[in-house]
Amino acid sequence: MIDFFQISMILIFAFIFITGFHDEGNLIATIVASRSLNVFLVFILAFFSQFLGTLFLGTKVAESMVSGILNLGCVQKSPGGVSAMICASVLGATVWNLLTWVGKIPSSSSHAIVGGLLGPFVLRYGFSVINADGIIFKVLLPLFTSPIIGYGFGYLIFKLNQACFLGKSIRVKKLFQAVQIATCILINAFQGSNDAQKGMGIAALLLMTAIGGNSLRIPKNIVFLSAFFIAFGLVMGGMKMIKSVGTRIFSVRSLHSVSAQMASMLVVAAASLSGFPVSGTQIVNSSILGVGAADRPNAVGWIYAKTMLVAWFVTIPASFLLSAGFYLVFRGL
Repeated sequence: MIDFFQISMILIFAFIFITGFHDEGNLIATIVASRSLNVFLVFILAFFSQFLGTLFLGTKVAESMVSGILNLGCVQKSPGGVSAMICASVLGATVWNLLTWVGKIPSSSSHAIVGGLLGPFVLRYGFSVINADGIIFKVLLPLFTSPIIGYGFGYLIFKLNQACFLGKSIRVKKLFQAVQIATCILINAFQGSNDAQKGMGIAALLLMTAIGGNSLRIPKNIVFLSAFFIAFGLVMGGMKMIKSVGTRIFSVRSLHSVSAQMASMLVVAAASLSGFPVSGTQIVNSSILGVGAADRPNAVGWIYAKTMLVAWFVTIPASFLLSAGFYLVFRGL
């Protein structure tokens, strides 16, 4: 007999690793592409920031991710087969991530796991399993508005920095380097925690239904392993995402990089402290678009931006269908 509990737990950590591999390089893309800091230093800072941020920045996002999407009371009334549903959920999101990575489509793991989680649970319980208020206000609204805010912040912060620093002395470059070290640490700590917590929340749901508990609890070993895998994934896959984000959207220099990092960090930190799941990929990309539009709109890779926008809307239904399909297969075993 297939042990879906064990397989699900393995897939959850695999998903967290792939999220690091697939998404987290975006957080340091502008710094590396602009050659503002040493690449080795940036990766060291990003690794430890993601690891420590996930360990110590709490679990608000994990709770919002699960209870904001699902009506847990509905699940608790009939918890049989939840392990298979979670297995299908994470597998669907993971497969979509891998497909978009191979196809060089700028998708987001955050969107993928939302669709992936919905597919099997809606198929099993019907639409009554969806927490309508939660999914709108705690999940979808933050996911879809944060990139728009990132674009606006990128535009405004670049204009402000341009007015203050353009044409200034070499001392400004040193100031930019110090600012980018700070933003690199903060954005990776907050977004690494935000992304890892999405997997942690699903692990908590898996444990709750397996032991018959009444609340989502995340053991310390789950937190530790999640912190390691998200950080390790960034180190393993970061350079590929850096090439896409740092060159295809807009050819960034030091002033662009500082502005985009500041904009992204502000949005990511606010969302994570509030417990809202957001996509670092979408926020960073949109911040760079805002910076590019503020400087040289004709130099922005709008075709790549269009592909990103399409992926923005396609990912949730695509991962929904994939995970629902996997659940139908598992249910028949």
